[in-house]
Amino acid sequence: MAGLFALSIDPKAYKNNFSEDFLWGTFYQQHLGEESSGLAISQNGIIYSEALPGHFKPNFQDKLDRLERNCEAIAIGYCGPSQEPFEQQTNLGPITACFSGNILNRSSLIKEFMTFGHTFVRGDDIEVIIKLVAQGKDIIEGLTRLSEEIQGSYALLLLNEEGLYATSFPGHWPLVVGEKQGAIALATDPSGFSNRGFKIQRDLEPGEIVLIKNGKIETKNIISCASTQGRVCSFKFVYTDFPVGVFRGIPYSLVRKKLGATLARRDIEKNFFPDIVASVPDSGRSHAIGYHQEFCRQMNEGRIKKVPLFDELLLKYPYSGRSFTLQTQEARDEKTHIKLLRNSESYQGMVVVIVDDSIVRGTQTQTNLVPKLRALGLAEIHFRISNPELLSYCPWGKTTKEGELFANQFSSKKERIKFLGIKSLEYNTIEDLVEAIGLSPEVLCLDCSLSQS
Repeated sequence: MAGLFALSIDPKAYKNNFSEDFLWGTFYQQHLGEESSGLAISQNGIIYSEALPGHFKPNFQDKLDRLERNCEAIAIGYCGPSQEPFEQQTNLGPITACFSGNILNRSSLIKEFMTFGHTFVRGDDIEVIIKLVAQGKDIIEGLTRLSEEIQGSYALLLLNEEGLYATSFPGHWPLVVGEKQGAIALATDPSGFSNRGFKIQRDLEPGEIVLIKNGKIETKNIISCASTQGRVCSFKFVYTDFPVGVFRGIPYSLVRKKLGATLARRDIEKNFFPDIVASVPDSGRSHAIGYHQEFCRQMNEGRIKKVPLFDELLLKYPYSGRSFTLQTQEARDEKTHIKLLRNSESYQGMVVVIVDDSIVRGTQTQTNLVPKLRALGLAEIHFRISNPELLSYCPWGKTTKEGELFANQFSSKKERIKFLGIKSLEYNTIEDLVEAIGLSPEVLCLDCSLSQS
C-alpha cells in the first residue's frame, strides 16, 4: 500500500499557501505507508523530484517553505514502501510518477523489455509502469497500453511537461477529487480534505484518465474495465483508510459502527452480556463503539436491562506508527508489541468482549494481545471480528504475501479458539459486510474473504 496526494493551482484564483496545502495533504496519507516518502513539483516548467527514507513532514517541510508562491504549480506526494516518485527520461520526455497497487506480471514484463534491449535501473513496479506508458505515441495512449499489459491494480499519478495525469485501474484503489477556490487535489485517502478547506467533488471512475493543470481537472479518456475488475476494495471501509474518510458519500466510521452493531445483536440474541467492551486500538475503535451503541440502543428501547461498560484495556502509544504497512512479519510483530500497552488497572474476574476489524495471521493476537489481556486478571476473553474471515491474500496490492492466513490454519472454530487462548470467537459474514457498506456487491471487491483455491 501507499498513500498518494496531488495538488494543482491556478495562481490567479488561488488564495491560500500552496506549500502548506501540499505538505499537509500528503501528510494525511502517511498512515498508508511509513518507510519512505517523496515529492515531485512542477513550477515555471521545471520539475524537481526527490524521495527519501522516513516520514514526509520531517523530510520536506523546510524545502517546501522555500517554494515560490505566486505562480502556477503542480505537485505529487508519496508515502509508502518504496522510493517514489521515480523520474525517468523517455521518448515522451521526462516522466515522474508514483503509484499504489501491485503489478503481478512484473517479472515477465521486464524479461520482455530486456529482449528488446531495454535496461532497468530499479526493476520495480513503478519503473515498469513508466516504460509501458512510454511505449505510446502520447501519455493517453501509453496509459491505455499500460491497462492492457499489466495484471494487477493501481492508482497512478504521473507528472510531465503537460501537467498531471491520474488514473485508477481497474478500480480497487480509487482516487478522490477535492476542490476549493483555484485548486484541485487528488488523494488516496481524503480524510484531511476538510482541514485544508477542500470539498470532496467526486471519485475517479474505474479506468478514468484525467489531466490536471492550472487548478482544473479534465477527463481525457475512460478505459473499459471488466465487470469483475472495476470494483473497490471492501477492506478500505473496514480498516485500511482512516475512519473519517468517505467513499461515494459513505463514511467509513459509520460502516465500522454498523459492523460492530451486527456482532452485538447476535450476542444479545444469545443472551450473552459481557461486563466490558473494549477495542484493539486504533483500528478496532469504531467497531467497538458500534458494538457498545447497539447495547445502549436496545437498553433505551426497553428490550434489554444490562449494558456492558466501555473501557480501554489496551492503549496505543501515539508515536508508534502503524504495523499494517510494514513489509515483513518480524517487523509487524515488533511494532505491534511496542505500540500496544495494557491498562494498569485491575479487571479481576471480569468478562470482556474485544472488538477488532480483522484477524490476518493470528500470530499477533496469540502471542501479544491475549497475554497482555490475561495479565489484567480477566475471567473470560471473547473476540468479535467485524470483517469476514480472510481466506486468501489480496492479489491487488493490499498486503504482503508471507505467512499462512489464520482462517486457513484450522479446520474448525474450536481449534482457532484454543490456539488463541480465548473463550469465544465470532465474525461477521460477507452479507453483513455488504449490508453495512450499502453498495451493491457487484461494485465491491470481496476477494480476500473468498477462497481462491
